[in-house]
Amino acid sequence: MRAVDLKASVLAVASYGGLIATVASASLSPRGPGTCDHNVCERCCNIATSAPYVVCGCHALRNRTTAAGKTWGASIVGVGIASAVFHGSSGSFREWGRRADFWTIAGASNLMTRALFPGVPAAVTAAGILATPFKPFLVSFVNSTAMELKFLAAARRNPKLRGAQRLHAACCLLGLGAFALEDYMPQLPLVHSVWHLLSSGAVATINHLMEDVEEQQHLRAGRHAGAALHRAPSASEGRRRSAQQREQQHLLRLETAPASPRQYQPLVLQMTPLQA
Repeated sequence: MRAVDLKASVLAVASYGGLIATVASASLSPRGPGTCDHNVCERCCNIATSAPYVVCGCHALRNRTTAAGKTWGASIVGVGIASAVFHGSSGSFREWGRRADFWTIAGASNLMTRALFPGVPAAVTAAGILATPFKPFLVSFVNSTAMELKFLAAARRNPKLRGAQRLHAACCLLGLGAFALEDYMPQLPLVHSVWHLLSSGAVATINHLMEDVEEQQHLRAGRHAGAALHRAPSASEGRRRSAQQREQQHLLRLETAPASPRQYQPLVLQMTPLQA
C-alpha cells in the first residue's frame, strides 16, 4: 500500500473519532460528586480550565448569525460557569453542583441540535429539555450522535470542513482516553483538567459546522425570496411594466399605420373695393 493510500485510510478512520467517542463515553458516565478535586491545586486547575468553554460560547455569540446559534453560544457559556461552580463547591452542595454540571451540558446539547437541524419541531427540543433532569446522559448521547453524523456528512460535502472535522474527531478521541483514564484511575492528578481542554477544543470546532449550516440556511432563504419576487412582483413594478407595454404598443401602432396624404386647406381671398 502506498503512503498516500495509507494516509487517506487513516484519516478516513480517524474522521469517525467523534462518533466512536460519543458511543464509548455512554458506558463511562460518572456517578456521584466525582473525585477530580483532590487538593487545592487541582481544584484551581479545574476551575481555570473551565474558562475555555466560556470563550467558545462568547465566540459563538459574536459570530453566529441565527438566533438558535446565538442561544447555543449562551448555553456553552453556562456550561463553563456551571463547571467552575461545581469544581469550586464542597460539602453537601457539591452533589447539586455536579447535577447542575450534567444538566447544563445536556441542555446545551439540546440547543445545539436545534441550531444544527433548523427543521426539527420545537416539540422535540422541548421534550429533550424536559427529559434533561431525569436522563441527562441519554439526552447528551442522542444529541451528540446526531451532531457527529451531521459533521461527517457536511465534511464529505464541503472540503473546507474536513480539517475542522478531523481536529474535532482527534479531540474527541483523546478526550475519551482522558475520560476513561479518570474513570479507572481516579487518583491520577490533573486528568480532568486535560479533559476540559480537549472537550472545549472539540466544542470550538462545532462553530465551523454551525457556520456551514447557517450559510445553507441563508442560501435557501435567498432562493425562496427570489422565487417569491419572480412569482409576485410588487405593485409599483407591475404599474411600471404596464406603462412600458402600453408605450411599446403605441409606438408599434405608429410604425405600422399607413401614411395618410396631406390635405391642404383652400386659401380664400376676399377682394374689397377701394372707396374714393
